[in-house]
Amino acid sequence: MIAGMENKTKFILNRKGEWINRARVFKVYINGTEVGRIRNGSAEEFTVSPGEYVVECKVDWCSSQTFTVQLRQDEKAYLKVQNGMKYYLLFFIPLLGSVLMNILWRQSDTVKPGWIFPLQLLLIVPALCYIGYYLTLGRKHYLLLEADKHNVFAR
Repeated sequence: MIAGMENKTKFILNRKGEWINRARVFKVYINGTEVGRIRNGSAEEFTVSPGEYVVECKVDWCSSQTFTVQLRQDEKAYLKVQNGMKYYLLFFIPLLGSVLMNILWRQSDTVKPGWIFPLQLLLIVPALCYIGYYLTLGRKHYLLLEADKHNVFAR
């Protein structure tokens, strides 16, 4: 490379602003080495030499699957990372409703009807199974890392 010229071969990683992981920082790995971190709703740029790279994002013990990118000189790869639990709201809202229902019945002087416990189980068990899957067997799918095809600069 000529002295004074900037290397334009880079990864540009966007992280969508999401409620579920708002306070958590994702670690970014390129070829197995941590190269940076990305916060909720931000973008980070990683300058690299031309070649083939394996990119992965991690948060605690969960991660994305690896994403392989081949970059030529002065080429840019636009990637995005987001939560891989696509249907978490469908499970979180009933789980929250069940917890609130329990709190309200404890504050009330009335006797809890017999149908409340089965209803709570119906709301809680699927949510715990869904969350449990992503924290155990599906931990490599907790984050979704993919090409950012909708980035206006990726054309």
